[in-house]
Amino acid sequence: MKSPEDERLSSVQNAIRLLNVFSVEEAELGISELSDKLGIAKSTVHRLVTTLASEGFIAKDKNTNQYRLGISILALSNVLTSTMPIHQAALPVLHELGKKTKESFLFGIFRGDEVIFLNRIVGGLDFIPALSEIGSRVPAHCTSSGQVFLAYQPKEVVDRIINKGLKRYTKTTITEAHLMHALLRKVREQGYAVSIGELHEGITSIAAPIRNAKGQVVATVSMPGPAQRITPDNIPLLTKHVLQAAKEISLRYQQLK
Repeated sequence: MKSPEDERLSSVQNAIRLLNVFSVEEAELGISELSDKLGIAKSTVHRLVTTLASEGFIAKDKNTNQYRLGISILALSNVLTSTMPIHQAALPVLHELGKKTKESFLFGIFRGDEVIFLNRIVGGLDFIPALSEIGSRVPAHCTSSGQVFLAYQPKEVVDRIINKGLKRYTKTTITEAHLMHALLRKVREQGYAVSIGELHEGITSIAAPIRNAKGQVVATVSMPGPAQRITPDNIPLLTKHVLQAAKEISLRYQQLK
């Protein structure tokens, strides 16, 4: 029999697991879906979401009776990002680049099998709402930021993600292991990634790595936009901007450490 302390720790762990279930693709979920994904009883899930909702970490849509992340998550995110040295290093560079290019930029880190976007800088041109939310999580294998991270991960990490299955999102999503390995080799060789319609049709993104003093990739800067604007003709020039930004952020971050 579990002790009261064990029961409390289990509840905390399940609450954290529940919050991590939500993603861009599954922004709203019901009790049954949460129960299936977490492998715990519906009654337990209901108790967890009720508690989390009372503190603003979960919100319920009264029309659909489904749950989504609440405003308290954003508040914590703002506290976290504002105090992260790497975030402090990135913001001035991205703001300046946004003014120069009129494009928008995302700043992301790698956790688990996904990229989490910690901030966005919106340029003068239209942005992509589905990609713009701070805290959004996207799969690594079919995004430019994710491909940059995977290119510099240990073999066992890449193999684990590939062996889980590379989910197809569009007709251009890479789902075969040998093609993914070839792509990651290319990303390492050229130092950046370009993803054309692999997660969302009609969206192209360019990403480059941000490194710490040891040369390890700790974050990425990416430029997403509609394919009619980020075209094969201007990708080389835009890539130079992204690479320069990544280099400058890396230097600033290394000086702060």
